[in-house]
Amino acid sequence: MTKGKWLVIGISGVTCSGKTYLTNRLHKELKNSIVIHQDNYFLPKDDPRHTKIEELNHFNWELITSMDMDKMRLDVLSLIESSPNENNFSKTINKNILILDGFLLFKCKTISNLCDRKYFITLTKEQSWERRKNRTYDPPDVPGYFEKAVWPEYLKHKDELMKDKDLYETITFIDGSKSKEEIFEIIFAEIKKLLS
Repeated sequence: MTKGKWLVIGISGVTCSGKTYLTNRLHKELKNSIVIHQDNYFLPKDDPRHTKIEELNHFNWELITSMDMDKMRLDVLSLIESSPNENNFSKTINKNILILDGFLLFKCKTISNLCDRKYFITLTKEQSWERRKNRTYDPPDVPGYFEKAVWPEYLKHKDELMKDKDLYETITFIDGSKSKEEIFEIIFAEIKKLLS
């Protein structure tokens, strides 16, 4: 497999930390970029593979098993292995850019290993809840879901990242309480350096 023509950027982090905003902003500025969102790989609501939280009578959407990661991995690999249509890409830049975003992105070893740069945006529990409580999800969060599933699963995931020394050393952690524009500027500057 060759990914020599691709620069792969991975954006992950806690719920409501600004991952999608950042991804879309980078995509807009980086003309040679393609985006793949992990959120597009959630299993359908009626899929038997979902894990139910009995006390909430609600599925746990915070688990990697709530997504079709085989499909995402295959989509990413087939894109990298394909030759992009030259007409879509600028001749002045010799790399095409793949931006991957998802709250459990680095849990998939194959995808994580493909990323040339890995960013993980953090927030405190209070900041995360403050943003999440005003968001609409499909299916909607039930009362207690943030406390019972969202936050504990995030802490578990972050803890796994910290304990995996090799992975941890490749991730840039970013304080999500900074303004969205400031976070964008930090990452955009790094990517421009990588492309120069």
